[in-house]
Amino acid sequence: MKVVHLSSSDLSGGAAIACKRIVEAQAINGIDSALLVQKKISSDPRVYSTTSNILSKLHYNYRLILDEGYIRLLTNQSRGRFSNPFFGKDISNHPLIVNADVINLQWINGGFLSLNTLRKIGSLRKPIVWTLHDMWAFTGGCHYVADCDKYLSECKQCPALRISSNRDCSSKIFIQKREIYNNLDLTILTTSRWLGREASRSGLLKNKKVVTIPTPIDSDLYKPLSKNSSREKMKLPLAKKIILFGAMNLSDERKGFKYLIEALKKINTLKEASYIELAVFGKIDESVLTKIPFKVNQLGRLKSETEIVAAYNAADIFVAPSLEDNLPNTIMESMSCGTSVVAFDVGGIPDMVDNGKNGILAGLKSSDELADGILNLLSADELQKRMGEESRNKVLNNFNSQVVVSKYKELYSSLIKNRT
Repeated sequence: MKVVHLSSSDLSGGAAIACKRIVEAQAINGIDSALLVQKKISSDPRVYSTTSNILSKLHYNYRLILDEGYIRLLTNQSRGRFSNPFFGKDISNHPLIVNADVINLQWINGGFLSLNTLRKIGSLRKPIVWTLHDMWAFTGGCHYVADCDKYLSECKQCPALRISSNRDCSSKIFIQKREIYNNLDLTILTTSRWLGREASRSGLLKNKKVVTIPTPIDSDLYKPLSKNSSREKMKLPLAKKIILFGAMNLSDERKGFKYLIEALKKINTLKEASYIELAVFGKIDESVLTKIPFKVNQLGRLKSETEIVAAYNAADIFVAPSLEDNLPNTIMESMSCGTSVVAFDVGGIPDMVDNGKNGILAGLKSSDELADGILNLLSADELQKRMGEESRNKVLNNFNSQVVVSKYKELYSSLIKNRT
């Protein structure tokens, strides 16, 4: 079978990385799988770009500017990303799409595919699988909805828009999506059980088939290594307890930075605080650093996967305070490296973290429980070791490429069979 995946990029952003891992796992395990993107970063020969000449690159930059300008000018960014589906490129006649047995949509925003392009792809009468990495496919534009439940019936008066009404942009997008989806041979695939439940409840997708298959990870790459050697590589102190987390955007409430800071301030009042330091990867600004009551070792943007693996192995625990999330790559990467996670019990995170067995889940928005979870793991070496081993086992048994791809094969085969 020939499968083409469509994603805005192959490496830029969590959804793009997850998509590329799916494609790689499928290719290694017997599926003729290719990835078509508008922004290619890797040198992977399985990845093809729609911006191969100067004109197409100019067109891409134009679409991207319009898309980002819309977000900055018309949306409340504290509620996270809101994408409109009006700017896109018609790729319905691309050879990879024309010759595919199955078309697998991934993260198609950022000016890549418009709803009109989706309509044209649907007119080819091929099975379409849409792997969801967030909630955008079944909302009026939000990637995560926070406390809004209008997507269950019909989006309008959107709190993510600066100007909202019964006929605002979210309403128009919702209505257009409904009309297009009704004419698509569309199967929804979510990478977490939580997202699958939300898709099945939504006004747009409740009548579509919804299946859940997790993202795979290369457990031969993301694996346990010597902690001391990893710390030496990342220039981290050997005698300290290291809490690792990813850089966060202060303006995005979904990232939960507020609750992490509250938890760290509570820990800082205790005697155990003297042996704790933090490490953070990604770009972080000074306004963030001033709020953290511990020494912060800035690892910066890690340029290679070997550096990323070393960072996880150098840490004692990884903390993920997100208030909404699907199946975060960072949590799976940390667990695959044998480093346990402390996170909120939300979204798809419980698909990976079994509370008290391979990590600790705190009650949503409870900075006290987050602090307690961090301290429990940092202060008990045997517990930390056991949970690290269980983390690795959970990944090997549930998220390795063979397990995941076997489920994709079964789904694709059934869709192709139903078409013949």
